[in-house]
Amino acid sequence: MKIDLISHICNHLMLGLTIGFALLMDSTMASVLPKTDQPNIIIIMTDDMGFSDLGCYGSEIKTPHLDTLAHKGIRFTRFYNTGRCCPTRASLLTGLYQHQAGVGNMTNDAGPSKPGYRGRLMERCVTIAEVLGQGGYRTIQTGKWHVGDKKKEWLPSGRGFDRNYSCPQGGGFYFRPSAFKKERHVVRGNEVLYNKQKDPPEGWYATDAWTDEGLKYVREAVEEKKPFLWYLAHNAPHYPLKAKPEDIAKYRGKYKIGWDAIRQQRYEKLIKLGIIDPKWKLSTREKGIPAWDSLSEKQKDEQDLRMATYAAMIDCVDQNVGKIVATLKQLEVYENTLILFLHDNGGCAEGGTMGRNTGKGICGTAESFALYGACWANVSDTPFRKYKKFIHEGGISSPLIAHWPKGINAKLNGKLTSEPTHLIDLMATCVDLSGSSYPESFKGNEIIPMEGVSLNPIFQGKQFKRNAPLFFEHVGNRGIRYGKWKLVAVKGKPWELYDMQADRTERNNMAKELPEKVKELTNLYKAWAERSFVTKNMNFIKYDEFKSPIINPLSTHYQLIINSLSTHYQLIINP
Repeated sequence: MKIDLISHICNHLMLGLTIGFALLMDSTMASVLPKTDQPNIIIIMTDDMGFSDLGCYGSEIKTPHLDTLAHKGIRFTRFYNTGRCCPTRASLLTGLYQHQAGVGNMTNDAGPSKPGYRGRLMERCVTIAEVLGQGGYRTIQTGKWHVGDKKKEWLPSGRGFDRNYSCPQGGGFYFRPSAFKKERHVVRGNEVLYNKQKDPPEGWYATDAWTDEGLKYVREAVEEKKPFLWYLAHNAPHYPLKAKPEDIAKYRGKYKIGWDAIRQQRYEKLIKLGIIDPKWKLSTREKGIPAWDSLSEKQKDEQDLRMATYAAMIDCVDQNVGKIVATLKQLEVYENTLILFLHDNGGCAEGGTMGRNTGKGICGTAESFALYGACWANVSDTPFRKYKKFIHEGGISSPLIAHWPKGINAKLNGKLTSEPTHLIDLMATCVDLSGSSYPESFKGNEIIPMEGVSLNPIFQGKQFKRNAPLFFEHVGNRGIRYGKWKLVAVKGKPWELYDMQADRTERNNMAKELPEKVKELTNLYKAWAERSFVTKNMNFIKYDEFKSPIINPLSTHYQLIINSLSTHYQLIINP
């Protein structure tokens, strides 16, 4: 019987390889676009922003320019990130899960024995810039980098970006780098322009600067008649909360009704917009957050100022989106530019339950160092549970707005898609739309194949197909999303099981009712974790072993997974 099964798999393997290769060649040839049809691509990502923080996703914060892009494009209601800053950037840039790229945690290097935790983009991956650059694109990066800064070859200029104006170490400052507690540089190319010893000129503000400099590079590309890729990574609205006084003034006093009232308003607006199902109950206020009415008037005013500053930072991001759109129209490239807008993780609960300000100035000023805390992060993540770094929906759910007048079917304008999608899909989308070729090797290194699927079928109103589950892990928090099911756990805690169709706010844990489903999903998660360099509690797992065929209990296909330290191959065969 075992011999017959092995023979059956091998026969299908040879047939599948033959058919698969033919299909691959056919699809590769079909996807190559004439150079004149290559769209420009702008990927805009914000930092530490919750699911419901945009007007078109339920917020009271004014984001008219992003709302317009949403109404003339498509909104994704089930788009996922990795739950944390550096890992999200690694996944977005490479089309891989973050551990495969080398950034399973933050930028600390855990050493060669832990290949998923090297703290930088490794040579076993390529960036979108490296791929599209080979396809004739001008590649631009502005804003936060945070995926390796110790060597020049790890910087944007060393990972395929022709032009960059960046903070390699991360974010954390808005008016001047010297105000941040750790060393921060602003670089153009590899030249350090500003640091703790040399601040930018008066009036410099990071959100504006990342945009203005990027637009210079866009104009340059258009003048040279080159398609462009622009990765704009804002550090807003990540703490410390700092904004221009005129922007803060727009929101001062609006939050004195309290977090409970704002959450309820957002929940109701999300339902009205069709973004969430009315049967998904609003998650309960997170443990430890007090009722608003229990606060003193002084405390309420402090809290109002913090949230008004946070809102002002988002408002400024939206103003800069408006600036981008106006420039694209002026340059006559608006119609054939794909704009994607997303967040790197959910709202940030750092700063304790009530937030804090440890700086010398009042919240919002250059001298302040304020965090808005779990009380307002719970609002940002409405209607979901948990926050940044967790794998519950509040940690990993992001808006995704896709706007492309020439490329998205006009009948879909203003529509929503509920297809579960992920950061890993952005590389596949860019490769598909640009007609570029994703390499098997690059600069002498074997490259891990893309994990994602192109979103272009969604743009055309066609069926979107993903055969594999979506996987998540960060600092021991873990999860898998497959079909209507989600298996999720906090580090050191047992698995929880949720039906995402009936209960996306994760209030009804079904793990005890369906132990076999938990077992099936757990096995899939373990197989993924092993092939993707995920180490349990940072204990080394050997990855350079040939793995025997794994029969997937949730689908009628065989999977053969081959692992090595540099790459993996996956073949799916329908029996």
